Amino acid sequence: MTAKQWPQTKLPAAPNDVFLGTQTIISASEQTREYPYYFAKHIHKSIEIYLINSGRCAMEINSRTFFFQTGDFVMIHPNTVHSFYMEKSQTCTFRHIHFDPSFFSRWYLEQSDPHVLSFFTALNIHCNSFFHLTADEKISALTDSILSEHADGGFLSAAMENLYMAELLLYLVKLTRSEPSFHVEEAIHSPEHIRYVSYALSYIHKNYAGKVLIPDIAAHLNISARYLSKIFFLHMNLTILNYINIYRINQAIELMLNTDFTLTRISEQVGLKDSQHFSKLFRNIIGLPPSQYRKLLLHDIDEASSGEDSSVLYNSNK
Repeated sequence: MTAKQWPQTKLPAAPNDVFLGTQTIISASEQTREYPYYFAKHIHKSIEIYLINSGRCAMEINSRTFFFQTGDFVMIHPNTVHSFYMEKSQTCTFRHIHFDPSFFSRWYLEQSDPHVLSFFTALNIHCNSFFHLTADEKISALTDSILSEHADGGFLSAAMENLYMAELLLYLVKLTRSEPSFHVEEAIHSPEHIRYVSYALSYIHKNYAGKVLIPDIAAHLNISARYLSKIFFLHMNLTILNYINIYRINQAIELMLNTDFTLTRISEQVGLKDSQHFSKLFRNIIGLPPSQYRKLLLHDIDEASSGEDSSVLYNSNK
């Protein structure tokens, strides 16, 4: 039996069964970065975790610059435009995890309304596009356990990784509900408002390839488009239109990585029929035209497959 492989059973899984051994951790390791390291603006469907061991680093997250240092825990949510770079004469060591949130998005904290209290609704609503705090012993220990199991690659490692990650996420949800600094104003975190934002996110994710109109979303919720826009911005720190555009560009990057579609076809696939508008939007969000960004992605994949150190997209001077 190979590492990460679960024994097969003849019994069919029930429709609602969750396979605990699902591989959700994409990467987990300790890393060191030195100036002039620069990871260009990018977005992805995975969630990215940094726990800074030593030194200092800078990140641009949704066009705002943040500096993180020893002891900081940072979790960047999906569909968030961000970059990572080192300032002059700086070195940073950190624990780093990429994981697929889809497995955990099926786990709910309350059965009465699944749009309200899944893991990621709870975290997203309270923390916008990223989560930041000073790591305590529990966060550090759980992060270490995930790295250790991922490196082990044994029979039960994937299941153990998921359990540790679930405990970490639950602990973070608990912190968002007990730490006052995470609350802008209590009224906007009402179950009703959270349901509005959660439904809007779900609607966008399902319909991004076609026309997505704010009045249509609001009509399903029986509220005004203006009111929905206000609530969405208060929770997500983005307008609905900005979020739709970012989500579409993220889907476009996935197609760049996984298909040989032309950029025109990719534009159409993500709901942007005008290829010129797609190129302009892509550049505004990522900072590069889609053709150049795709070349960098393919270059990086080629170097990774050959075992060489990637340096074009990830390690270049500003």
